[in-house]
Amino acid sequence: LTYSLSESCGWVTVTPTGGTSTGEHDTITVNIDTTGLSVGVHTCDITITSDGGSGTFTVQVTIVADTTPPEINNIDASPSPQTINGYVNISCTITDNVGVDEAKVFITYPDASVHEFDLLLQRGDYYFTQQYTVAGIYEYYIYAKDVNGLDTASRILQFEIIETDEVPPVITDVAVSPALQDFGEDITISCNVTDNVGVADVRIRVTYPDDSIQNFSIYQNHTGDMFYSIKSYQLMGAYEFYIYAVDTSGNGNVSSVYGFEIDDLSPPVIENVSADPPTQNVGDHVNISCTVTDNVEVDEVFLIVIYPDDSHINISISHTDSVYFSNRAYSLIGTYEFYLYALDTSGHSIQTESHTFEMQDLTPPEVEIVAPATGAKVGDDVLIKWNATDNAANTTLLITIKYSPNNGITWHNIVTDTENDGEYVWNTTGLDDSNEYLLEISAKDASNNVGKAISDEFTVDNTVPSIIIEKPEGGKMYVFDREVLPLVCKKAFIIGKITVQATPSDTLSGIAKVEFHVDGTYKAQVTTSPYEWTWDEKIFGAHTIKVTAYDNAGNKIEKEIEVFIINPL
Repeated sequence: LTYSLSESCGWVTVTPTGGTSTGEHDTITVNIDTTGLSVGVHTCDITITSDGGSGTFTVQVTIVADTTPPEINNIDASPSPQTINGYVNISCTITDNVGVDEAKVFITYPDASVHEFDLLLQRGDYYFTQQYTVAGIYEYYIYAKDVNGLDTASRILQFEIIETDEVPPVITDVAVSPALQDFGEDITISCNVTDNVGVADVRIRVTYPDDSIQNFSIYQNHTGDMFYSIKSYQLMGAYEFYIYAVDTSGNGNVSSVYGFEIDDLSPPVIENVSADPPTQNVGDHVNISCTVTDNVEVDEVFLIVIYPDDSHINISISHTDSVYFSNRAYSLIGTYEFYLYALDTSGHSIQTESHTFEMQDLTPPEVEIVAPATGAKVGDDVLIKWNATDNAANTTLLITIKYSPNNGITWHNIVTDTENDGEYVWNTTGLDDSNEYLLEISAKDASNNVGKAISDEFTVDNTVPSIIIEKPEGGKMYVFDREVLPLVCKKAFIIGKITVQATPSDTLSGIAKVEFHVDGTYKAQVTTSPYEWTWDEKIFGAHTIKVTAYDNAGNKIEKEIEVFIINPL
């Protein structure tokens, strides 16, 4: 699509005046120049012609008459009075509903001559600054005209140029706040200073408690005629000060002497109180820490801890910079209450609210099985021995004992929650023989922590061994320890000495020993094979030989044989 634009009047221009379009939106800019248009309503037709058709739209503008002249406000000449060869700045604000075209100042000198100067515009203000070499009264007014020729003038004002300035500044309303201030906090000193020409500087001279002196300017800190200082002072004690002011002519003035005092009025500040960890295992350490600061200096920090039994400690604690801490172990189970107390070098103190931490028994008891020992062979009544201890003081332990006949596959109770006296007699009568027995001894403390130990394998053997008396045999005759011939009687007949021989047997726990008795009197003991004893003593007559075999589990068996012996030696 190709198009062109045209207007029916000279005060309207369109951009662009033609172009091509493929369907997108084209921007047409209409510029209106109202220069030379009379007051009233003006219209202009803009025609669009294209190969796709034509159209017309109308632009209308209304011209109104400007009847409002500029406004002149905030007129000032400063300083006044001013000395010869000094600068005076004349300033004002000028506004108009359409636009300011001219801004001037007309000055009548003391000799009645009139001088016209253009005002400069900067940041919305109009001004004119120059030197004056003649003393006297100067009159001036501001003239302004807008773009439509409407003008206005201000009232006539004055400023004065004098030969010399001998009038010092005036210092009033000296104030200090507060008169007593906390160390490290600000003191505000303020005053009003005025001068007939101009203030050049305002200073404060401060005498410190140690008689040192500080003299500093506050000229840059002012609101109107009020000058001020806001600062802190780093010595405690009484201060004196006075204000010194000088004007642009070098005239000076000094105020009366005033005073204020700096003291330590604040206690220390305790923050970030913590107990780490808040719940701890009894006997382990809890770190109690806090941050303590003071506007002067912290003297000492104390920790007060109240124990579960209402006993307490009150200790001075260490610090690194402003962090104070106590890392201690606590041995009682229960809730501990603590608070912190801080003292500064001025005697001010503060105490925190109460805090708590908890000591719990989180550690199980320790158990050691003493008997039966590894690989022991036992039977009948078995003495079980153990040692059980706990980390918590004065804690009663309850002991539970179990056994397994099959190397831990199954477990059976022997006794539950018996006292911790270190010994218990276990009756194994009726239990199956096995070399795969285990014991488990568990100890439970007052906090229900359970510690346990499992023994190594041991043997339970409740079966008596077997034994055969091989020599002498009944119905046989022995001469000097040799079998010579059989007899028809049941007794053995012995002449001279005889070696009593026995063959014991125990398949599970093994033979521990064999004892030999004659008529109930102990004669000998043999612990290794061959199990034999030579009976050689002067003796005559019928007697009973008894042989007793013991296995390693304590089981025993006895065998006897009747003999008739002649041994004259």
